[in-house]
Amino acid sequence: MIVQPPPTTAVAFVDGRHGWVGGQGALLGTSDGKAFRVELRAPIAGISALDRRRAWAITGDGFVLRTTDGRHWSRLGAPHLFHLQFVNAQIGFGLTRDGVVVRSTDAGRTWPQLQTPGLVQSECFSSRRTGWLARAGSVWTTHDGARTWARSRLRASSALPELGCRGRDVWVLFREGAAAGTEGYHVYRSLDGGSRWRAVLASPFQRRLPAISNYAGPFNVLGRGAAVFSGSCSPCDGFGTATIVRTLDGGASFRRSTPFHGYVPSALSFVDSASGWLITGAHAGSAAPARLGILWRSVDGGRSWRSVLRSPLVAP
Repeated sequence: MIVQPPPTTAVAFVDGRHGWVGGQGALLGTSDGKAFRVELRAPIAGISALDRRRAWAITGDGFVLRTTDGRHWSRLGAPHLFHLQFVNAQIGFGLTRDGVVVRSTDAGRTWPQLQTPGLVQSECFSSRRTGWLARAGSVWTTHDGARTWARSRLRASSALPELGCRGRDVWVLFREGAAAGTEGYHVYRSLDGGSRWRAVLASPFQRRLPAISNYAGPFNVLGRGAAVFSGSCSPCDGFGTATIVRTLDGGASFRRSTPFHGYVPSALSFVDSASGWLITGAHAGSAAPARLGILWRSVDGGRSWRSVLRSPLVAP
């Protein structure tokens, strides 16, 4: 079974001042949104932040990390997770690199396997009872803590899915291969917990639905119909462009902006429909070292961005 390659950067903020960012060299934190401190030196592949004090992270070599004071981190074990998210202070869900869904009920110390309809390629839980799994072109929904699952077949079996969720909102991006500088993809969403689905975005290969860009990048689901998507076009405008697409009404309408020229998004975190952070590498035409990471911040929903951190420690 094909799975997504592990991420090489991660960013998670809980408000306009407190958050964490990680890349190939370290995990950094901030308590004012401006100055960043190195909290752990290790490659970081994922971050799940619950509040200012409590957060979890995954290292590139498979360790789960936890902080309970927002600054100091401890290693909890190595379940070799591909993805994780915590829904409260004790319960978290994760996906191993082999496609096994696991759950922790002790704040990340242990991760027993969850009963699921086989191996999967993506998972997302919004509470201890409600969550979604995806494999190929199908999505499974549970509302009883994984005791039962309901399947929705949305795309062809060759698709590679990526889920995002918040509350009763769940979105899935299906990647369907690339050719001639453009990726085939479709985005579906459900606003009722996974009962009814609607296609809302698709690649430029078609004309029925709006596109993100030539390639789809990381995205965030904010809940109550709001979501933010990023995309990129490497052959566009010389050094390439990056686009931000935002909806506040469940995909009935979208607002687009192309604020980046020469940068490619690698990780994204919005705390509300206005405030967000984005990681890119160095400018495609820059003489700067290739292993440079840049953290950008937007306060207007992605229309404009300013850099707040430049460091090889958070390079993609």
